[in-house]
Amino acid sequence: MNWEHHARELAAALEASEDLKSAPLREAVIGTPRHIFLPHYFEAREGTPTLWVERTEADGDAWRKPIYSNTTLVTELDRETAKQVEGGWNGYPTSSSTQPGLVVRMLEALDIRPAHTVLDAGLGTGYQAALIANCLRDSHQLATTDIGSTELAHERLDALGYSPTVVRADATKREWQRQFDRMVFSFGLPRVTHTIRQAVAPGGRIIANVFGPISSGLAVLDAQKEGMLEGRFLTRGGSFMPARHDHRDVPEADLSSAAEGWTDVPVADFDDYHFLFLLAAHLPGVNLQYGVEEGQFMRRLVLPDGRWGEAVYVAQEGARPQFREQGEEVWENVERVWSWWTSKGRPRCDEFGLTVDSDGTHRLWYQTPKGESWVLS
Repeated sequence: MNWEHHARELAAALEASEDLKSAPLREAVIGTPRHIFLPHYFEAREGTPTLWVERTEADGDAWRKPIYSNTTLVTELDRETAKQVEGGWNGYPTSSSTQPGLVVRMLEALDIRPAHTVLDAGLGTGYQAALIANCLRDSHQLATTDIGSTELAHERLDALGYSPTVVRADATKREWQRQFDRMVFSFGLPRVTHTIRQAVAPGGRIIANVFGPISSGLAVLDAQKEGMLEGRFLTRGGSFMPARHDHRDVPEADLSSAAEGWTDVPVADFDDYHFLFLLAAHLPGVNLQYGVEEGQFMRRLVLPDGRWGEAVYVAQEGARPQFREQGEEVWENVERVWSWWTSKGRPRCDEFGLTVDSDGTHRLWYQTPKGESWVLS
């Protein structure tokens, strides 16, 4: 396979999308054979439940083209629930090779320099670790972790001549005996833990998708004095699967009884990731569910403790949407966040920032660290 040609095409596509900007990272993309890290993956087909078709090198271009395109590729389905069916598999994804555009966007924001020490949290296939290693003076400056198996990714990195420290561990809890100049998290990070804060070197930087599962907010946080982290969110976010230790089934909404009322929140705003980012910050762990039935559109928010609230929209001019909820203050919080957001002209993610104090307190702020802010639970 003439993979160098395909890698150059991928780099050109990432430059055209304005994800890839720096020369060192461009050389890393051009010099890294992504197909080595993806000997197989699963491609989605229509259906309920989703049908996943496995792709391997035997599929030729049908396997290769997605690898060298700006595409997220599912690499693993839940082993306990996945089952083989006619034409493929049913199951839900538990691991993926992140969209290259998102990978390089995060690495550009990190501003990795050749002398830096780096922690790549969420090794996965190893492709991102290879890009990082390519940017460093010595791959020994890189440490990478995964809560799942690391052996295959380690072998692929070794085949390319890279020798990072590879650890099978929960990166949110591991006590490191060293600090890192840069840290990147390739899974959803509900909160920045004490061990993460301790691992950031003075003047260091981390980037992570926070407030999942419905938030796409990418926080770029710099280490300040006295163990504090602070920084802004990127305009263009990116969503990751939750940390595996944080994965939990979405509770069933008990629809047997509910309080009802009217709402002014339009259905279109539930498709605005800037609004969802703010909503997720104020309703930790909330999931968003969609529904369509007989000319009605539903948006349901379900919290980890089982409380829920939903709005029902009728496809009829002048019809006012109705909400239902079970549990205290669910829709009240939705209305409060939406009213604030619209009163400020619907601000984007990059107009917000996050401060994580040395005691672990998370404070979301608007425009400046001294501006309007909210302490998050």
